[in-house]
Amino acid sequence: MSAELYGSPIAEAWRRLGHRGQAVSVESSRRTDGPDAGSRRIRVVNGDLELEILPDRGLDLGQFRVAGIPLAWTSPTGFPPVPADPDGRGWLRVRGGLLTTCGLLSFGAPSVDQGESHPLHGRYSSLAAQVTRTEVTESEVVVEGVTREVEVFGAHLELRRRIVSPIGSRLVRVEDAVVNRGVKEVEPMVLYHLNLGWPLVDEGTVLTSPATEVRPRDAEAERGLATWERFPAPAPVYPEQVFRHELPERSDVDVTVESARGLALRIGFDTAQLGAMFQWRVAEEDGHVVLGIEPATAPTILGRADARARGLLRPLAPGARLDLAVEIEVTTTA
Repeated sequence: MSAELYGSPIAEAWRRLGHRGQAVSVESSRRTDGPDAGSRRIRVVNGDLELEILPDRGLDLGQFRVAGIPLAWTSPTGFPPVPADPDGRGWLRVRGGLLTTCGLLSFGAPSVDQGESHPLHGRYSSLAAQVTRTEVTESEVVVEGVTREVEVFGAHLELRRRIVSPIGSRLVRVEDAVVNRGVKEVEPMVLYHLNLGWPLVDEGTVLTSPATEVRPRDAEAERGLATWERFPAPAPVYPEQVFRHELPERSDVDVTVESARGLALRIGFDTAQLGAMFQWRVAEEDGHVVLGIEPATAPTILGRADARARGLLRPLAPGARLDLAVEIEVTTTA
């Protein structure tokens, strides 16, 4: 079936538009006020899909709307610049948006590995990208850029990101190549923290997972294990719960989230690249109604030191690359 835009074949739609930007566009801007003043934004419009991209957070994804409905969780912090991180918890002061990339050297709990400190979920969100391409082609909207995590005498990792949305679709695909530009072997760790919020996430929202087994992280998660797949009613206090999903090996898998309102979204990835997945949920009425789906390269959420102790780190030789990808598709809004 050929792609369509508002019910018409793409080629026909192009002939009828005075300017293609009426229906499909990619625009760059800079915020001028508030706590995020000075930060860059890229806005993608693809029919009834709207996506915010954050160059000053390594081309992570902010708000995501389809047919005017917000589907991503935006935390109370919004999207200010990443603050100084003396306590290793700076990530908690900036998190949120459809995608927060964790890595490139660590994700999960703060840890010290071989004498080097790694903050909560790594440093990637504090790194600014060099935007190399923003374009509407005949068939897709494309944004590309490069983000580097590098230290003198240390690791030199480069993440080359391509964000693409086929015209007329409700799909966004993030394609990453992590390249070791240094002269020493490096063991990258990457987790895609996909954050979904109200009205998609609410009491009765159902998560369907390809997991062969679901395990709780701790005692709080143990209390919610029997209902991991169904989002609870929001309450004044609801401590976060994290579950680890055991996935089939080397398989293209889909995770679906469907609300009682009829909203539905699919997250797809390849377990040959991202062999682990975590589920994070909070159901607090003070703006923390959120469901996180987190494909990752290693099955631990306890940080880099734990990954090394368990033999979970994958070496990346100088000049080598690690290809990763995740896609998000809204399947219905009715």
